[in-house]
Amino acid sequence: MSNVFNISTSALTSLQRAIATTGHNIANVNTEGFSRQRVEFEALPAQISGAGFIGSGVTIGSITRSYDEFLAVDVRTRTSAAASARTAADLTGRIDSVLADPNTGLSSALDRFFAAVQDVANNPGSLPERQILIREAEVLGDRFSFVDGRFGQLDLEINTGIRGAVEDVNNFAVGIAALNEQIVSDTNASGGQPPNDLLDARDQLLNRLAEKVGISTFEQDDGAVNVFLGNGQALVVGTNVTGLETFSDPTNVSRLAIGTEGLAVQSDISRFITGGELGALIGSRSNLIDGTRNQLNVLAAGIATSFNQQSRLGLDLDGRLGGDFFRPLEPSVVDTSANADLSARIVDPSAITGDQYELSYAAGAGTYTLRNLSTGATEDTFAAADFPRTVAGLELDLSLVAPATTPADGDSFRINPVFQAASLFEVQITDPRSFAAASPLRSSASLANIGSGTLGELTVNDVGALPDPLSATPPIAGGVTLEFRADTGSGDPGFVVVSGTVGGAGLAPIDFDPTAESGGKTVTLGGFSFELAGIPSEGDRFTIELNTNGSGDNRNALALAELQLRPVLNNGNSTFQDAYAGVVADVAVSARQAGANADTEETLLQQALNSRDALQGANLDEEAANLLRYQQAYQAAARAVQIADEVFQTLLAATGG
Repeated sequence: MSNVFNISTSALTSLQRAIATTGHNIANVNTEGFSRQRVEFEALPAQISGAGFIGSGVTIGSITRSYDEFLAVDVRTRTSAAASARTAADLTGRIDSVLADPNTGLSSALDRFFAAVQDVANNPGSLPERQILIREAEVLGDRFSFVDGRFGQLDLEINTGIRGAVEDVNNFAVGIAALNEQIVSDTNASGGQPPNDLLDARDQLLNRLAEKVGISTFEQDDGAVNVFLGNGQALVVGTNVTGLETFSDPTNVSRLAIGTEGLAVQSDISRFITGGELGALIGSRSNLIDGTRNQLNVLAAGIATSFNQQSRLGLDLDGRLGGDFFRPLEPSVVDTSANADLSARIVDPSAITGDQYELSYAAGAGTYTLRNLSTGATEDTFAAADFPRTVAGLELDLSLVAPATTPADGDSFRINPVFQAASLFEVQITDPRSFAAASPLRSSASLANIGSGTLGELTVNDVGALPDPLSATPPIAGGVTLEFRADTGSGDPGFVVVSGTVGGAGLAPIDFDPTAESGGKTVTLGGFSFELAGIPSEGDRFTIELNTNGSGDNRNALALAELQLRPVLNNGNSTFQDAYAGVVADVAVSARQAGANADTEETLLQQALNSRDALQGANLDEEAANLLRYQQAYQAAARAVQIADEVFQTLLAATGG
């Protein structure tokens, strides 16, 4: 009879635990990350008898949670991807709104500036037009500063985001390590039974960690889980945590880099971190923000350099050679040499790409090597005697620091051609009269000419070869008069100089054959050039002279206005507007892609959550059915106990007990 009681009692005890587990599931139906727990019933070992084996009841083998490792990893992966996509979409959208807005972007400011240049060209002697030009140039400078300032603000916000994300990563890692310790302890104490609620809590922390950074996990035999960052960097191993920390980037102190916590000398591991909010912050900064900001710097340097180059080839309202209209934007040079100083200046804006370079010296070979840090390619190799050297749109010059007489092995120089160009872009002249609208030279044809020959396209090419017209040594003393002759003395037709010199030096005859070159021939003398065309007659004369009292001359202003339409950037393939439109278009495309990617990742995350919850989540209908089933079984087991008691009492009465 005791066997009947034992069987019924085991059923009551097991069913009571099953009912309690079902109640636990129902109570946590709204708990995020809770996994439905399931009671695993097992039959107790049967007892042998003469009639065979007789069952001895039931026990609970284990209480497990409904869990699938594949679904859990999928949720973590999608959580990381969705958080990364959301962060990237937010940053990209904010950049797009700055660049595309006509009230904050550069396009309208560029149009107004060059329209003001054209207004001066239309009326070069008028001061009001010149004053408006300076004002529009100031507006353009303010717009560059504003846009660059927004990027600077984004940089600061990213620093704050990185600092906060790293702190969260470390806190989550500490929490996971603590749960590892408790899970291992409870598992051992229970004889290997899983502590389900602790496992759920750890999964929740892993998901929150994945939202901050991409991770991979590996479960140890003792139940602890190891966590690694995207590059294999160990974050949690058992109960040990190797956290992250932020420090100032030595190449850009305004930015935070990420390293491993506790190291005496930090190494930047930012480029190895992917996924999650932290990965998106780092990726967006190094790719989109830096790339876009760099292209704006290229645009600013291109405008300032090309405009200044042309301005220096003109003549202002007081008859002086023009100076820099904008502040010269010189490359940044950082050196590690005690033996030499390197200077750099932009000489060809079309060759500037925004890439950074490193110039290093090898004493064994006796050569300098210029390496492109952005592409890794070697741009040039040359000897120290070859300075100054023009490469990649830059003129590089080296001077030794006394008492050094030779460069030192390992000397290196880091060159950023357009460093902070957008933030430093500003107007340099303040006097409207200083705008160089006129050309320093003018040409005229003798009234006695009878042929169809012409001298045109008079252009100043080198301001260094043209001293100030008001100085004591003007470039053209008394003007230069050219006379056409069928025979210049060598048997060939051309022009001879009948009066004047260039830079104090006489000029040789200029060959010009009307029968073959009447369509036009470009001639360069000193720092200027001109075009001879047509069919001149014997004795026809042309004079080139200083443009004195040329307040109504607009040739240099026209050349400056033409810069708007000239392909100055991108190896001569893009105008200023083309370059800016390209930046805006690239960001707009990136913004659309980022938005679409965020929507896609959110959908995939929701699908992963639905798949996981379908397996792991508590279902009230299912739990109610289990509760009813366990209740009926419990009542039946209780009835079995009652019947066994009645039988036992009957036996006692029959035996006179």
